[in-house]
Amino acid sequence: MYKVIIADDERIIREGIAAKIEWDKLGLNLVDLAVNGIDAFEKIITLKPDIVITDIKMPGMNGLELIEKFSDSVPRIKFIILSGYD
Repeated sequence: MYKVIIADDERIIREGIAAKIEWDKLGLNLVDLAVNGIDAFEKIITLKPDIVITDIKMPGMNGLELIEKFSDSVPRIKFIILSGYD
């Protein structure tokens, strides 16, 4: 199973995605939810996910900065950006 983290500062979005997707049926394991970019950064280091679903605009560190931090050092992580940001 692939490990997944969701990072979004909006609780309703974060928890809604977590609840709506049938993770097991997709061969995925939702390992944690992050409330902002810094929280996501720490959880990525600790949990070593295969996939991170992230918002762009978050406090502390935005989603694009988060992706940049790991793109060279851990290129196996796949990032999915879901955002309402213009």
